[in-house]
Amino acid sequence: MAAAVYADHPFSLIPTPTYKLKQENPDYKVRPLQPDLFDDTASEMALVHNMMIRGLNAIYLQAQHIKQSEQKDFCKFIINWHLLLHLHHGNEEDQIFPIIEKMAGVTGIMDVNVEQHHAFHDPLDKFIAYTNDVIAGKQKYDGAVVVASIDEFGPLLVTHLADEIPTLLGLREYGLEKMKEMPTLLSQAAEHAMKGLGLSGLVWCFANLDAHFEDDMWLSFPPLPAPVRILGRTLFWFLHRGMAKFGSSDRHGAIRALYAAGDVQPKVEVQTDDTKPDAAAKPEN
Repeated sequence: MAAAVYADHPFSLIPTPTYKLKQENPDYKVRPLQPDLFDDTASEMALVHNMMIRGLNAIYLQAQHIKQSEQKDFCKFIINWHLLLHLHHGNEEDQIFPIIEKMAGVTGIMDVNVEQHHAFHDPLDKFIAYTNDVIAGKQKYDGAVVVASIDEFGPLLVTHLADEIPTLLGLREYGLEKMKEMPTLLSQAAEHAMKGLGLSGLVWCFANLDAHFEDDMWLSFPPLPAPVRILGRTLFWFLHRGMAKFGSSDRHGAIRALYAAGDVQPKVEVQTDDTKPDAAAKPEN
């Protein structure tokens, strides 16, 4: 029997700033270091990014092991992964980044993040066009094409997802008073994205959410109404079970072995602020 494979690689998950405070303070339970607005905002962003990274890992590791009868379901898994990414980055460019710059009173401070979006845009679009063609019956599914596509855009994407966290923490220099509405801004953007995801997108998120990440620190994430949470993990999950089975988590948010997987090593190493030359060693999750 093949060894269980989990969606924690080849692309690394992002530790949250809030969890880092706990790790850096051995007396956390006695004298906890209190995260501020910037820690909280960057941590929630990291949690969203980690769903995308788990999903990308799940696609990468399973792509070459998909039965012919399940190829379209797997392609739907890919499309829902991209939908979350597309909505997230659209919200950033159209709403979040411009308002952050207005709050700070400095134009261009988020430009590097937008430029990173553009860096992986073309190969990602080509990959999604191929996936849609497979669903439409215009092309045959080929797991090697999926893996090669991710080798092209994946490292650029994951580098961007990791780099955005210190960018948000860096907004601390503009002061709490100027940036105090940032949590409300991100909450509104998240609500807008959730509406755009639809039922299948909601199920996809649950299928790639680790409810026990970082010692159960994020059990209440994402902040959804109880009925939505219940339906997303029961009725909606059942309706989209063909797609959800490829996720990294079960419907209760517990990480599980991937449904159809084999280990694959990426051809290009991800470079983040922590892994670039002369950078300090990256803390483990």
